[in-house]
Amino acid sequence: MIKVFLRSALGSSRIAASATHATLLALSLSCGLSAASAQTATGGADPAVQAQVPEKYRSGITAVYDPQYPPSYYIDENNKMVGYVLDFQHAIATKLGIPVKEEQAKFSGIVAGILGGRYDFSAFHDTPERREKMDIADITRTGTSVMVRAGNPDGLDLYELCGHKIGATQGGAQYLELLPKLQAKCTEKGEPEIEVSVFAGPNEGSLAVKTGRIQGWLDGAPYIGYIIKNSNNEFEKTATSDVTGVSGFAFRKGDPMAPLFKQALQSMIDDGSYQKLMAEWKIPELALEKALINGQ
Repeated sequence: MIKVFLRSALGSSRIAASATHATLLALSLSCGLSAASAQTATGGADPAVQAQVPEKYRSGITAVYDPQYPPSYYIDENNKMVGYVLDFQHAIATKLGIPVKEEQAKFSGIVAGILGGRYDFSAFHDTPERREKMDIADITRTGTSVMVRAGNPDGLDLYELCGHKIGATQGGAQYLELLPKLQAKCTEKGEPEIEVSVFAGPNEGSLAVKTGRIQGWLDGAPYIGYIIKNSNNEFEKTATSDVTGVSGFAFRKGDPMAPLFKQALQSMIDDGSYQKLMAEWKIPELALEKALINGQ
């Protein structure tokens, strides 16, 4: 059974059209897409990695993002571009001992801007199609988590949702791809089907979990981490997530900075700063065991 809870003003809009994202978009536009900020690494460099930085990058490297996608990158209440991707960028730049210039651009033009040499890197999901033209220094795994009320009063987990009231975003991957697979498992086990409620986005879904209309909310693990980080401990994740891929910093194919970013990330994994950063953003389940390039 599927229940749909969509406000008429939103129609079948996805997460990006939620009130939170609309506010963030307005803030990003107020900053202007041509605005740029410079972040300088000060101290903490790994000498072995820093010594390998090519001469052309010793004076700095340019990153570019479309800051409408929390928690990866977005504009905060102080009109500053922030996010867990920015935190990793800063930490890696510190390991490399180089400054980073951050610019903003529309998502649709970022790959062309990197390939054309206007920018040096951005952050994307690591896909076979992107690997044809880019090298991606992966920083996290990707996947779906279940958000429940603090304490998980119904004892839910990703593969223990049969017979429970679960929400997802209309048109989202969790609704279109994951839930049918979970329903099939319920059928195989002879258990009641998941009672699915469809909402316009995570704002509505979070409220439904809070009020008890639904018992759990399925969404991207990083975004659920973002909600929990800002919820004053009202929510938590269940123990199991559906991990499906990796994402990271994307460079032009053959750019020597990609393997150096990989080395710097491995240095973070080795010294524990990587795990600390993942915990701060409430996504420890997406941590890599070792640094990767192009998923390997």
